[in-house]
Amino acid sequence: MGLPNLAIPEYSLTLPSNGKELRYRPFLVKEEKLLLLAIESKEDQQIVTATKNVLKNCIFGDVNIDDMPIFDIEYVFLWLRGRAKGEMIELKYTCPDCSNALNVDVNLEDIKVKTYEDHEKKIELDNGIGLVMKYPNILMQSKIEKDEEQNDVETLFKSIRLCIDYIYDSETMYSSKDHTEKELQDFIESLTDFQFKKVSKFFDTMPKLQHKINLNCTYKEKKKKSVCGYKEEIVLEGLQSFFD
Repeated sequence: MGLPNLAIPEYSLTLPSNGKELRYRPFLVKEEKLLLLAIESKEDQQIVTATKNVLKNCIFGDVNIDDMPIFDIEYVFLWLRGRAKGEMIELKYTCPDCSNALNVDVNLEDIKVKTYEDHEKKIELDNGIGLVMKYPNILMQSKIEKDEEQNDVETLFKSIRLCIDYIYDSETMYSSKDHTEKELQDFIESLTDFQFKKVSKFFDTMPKLQHKINLNCTYKEKKKKSVCGYKEEIVLEGLQSFFD
């Protein structure tokens, strides 16, 4: 006789990128094991593969994980973990003034993907010439972050090159997949400073997983009459900020 099967709850959420409903289940011990083994390996490819496998296991329906914007993946992953471990996340900090331990509870319901009204994927450059950007997905993000020795400027150039969907003029659309890295790099380097800033704005205003918390230290030493009183507003951005 086989062992009994445990009932696993199903949930739904709305994807920030397109407003579509996605059905999912919490990740189980087997998924957590996959993630822990990947993280222990410290290999980027293993971490990416494990993350994709967890998402594929836990999401119902025909969803292409490779095409999901990274902020969608972070938002979904946050809820997969939250449903498995509880909707309250405890974040731990140390007061910089008195070294007191500060614990902050964050409710998953309060964590949203921040959007900007002036964000545009289609960027007009000059005389009918422009480009259309695509959001970085999990594979693109791993390529962007792979080289730890590259500086901020190099990272930005790499991000732009990877995120160009196509370039257009008044007559033709030029898909990035039909052109070499050098051709795309040469095009980016031919931009004026004003045009380059317009393209860079795409990343500055791109939707992102973001939440603000307030640190308020009320620690009071026995020999002192006043409390520490340290206060600071912290902006949490990206999935890793909620699991440190």
